Amino acid sequence: MDALDVMAVIFAVVVLVKLAALLVSPAWWMDSAGAMLNYPRACTWAYAVLAAVVGYFVLTRMEIVEVVSAMLLTSLLTGLGITPYSRTILKLGKEMAGEGFGRLWPVMAVWSVIAVWALYAVLASP
Repeated sequence: MDALDVMAVIFAVVVLVKLAALLVSPAWWMDSAGAMLNYPRACTWAYAVLAAVVGYFVLTRMEIVEVVSAMLLTSLLTGLGITPYSRTILKLGKEMAGEGFGRLWPVMAVWSVIAVWALYAVLASP
């Protein structure tokens, strides 16, 4: 197994465990998530480090167009999952907009680089 295979297995196991936990004991899952999110700075760093490591392996093995297409699928599935909670999501969005998006500049920069890179790959290719 190479790195992408290992990451795919880890992802699949985590998804299945999460779904099982949500079905068996949603309160336990939410308590666990809440305990973790009580440390937003540590969570931010953990997500950033994991995104950098996974991003390295994915972006060195796949073309940017493939990566962005997978990101589109993920975004659509995420939207499908949160749409039933649109009122709550809109409240969160208004709160974020009210505070400004200053805390989001690093991730907004990454999304911008990926988008420009994808456009360049598609439009500049012969």
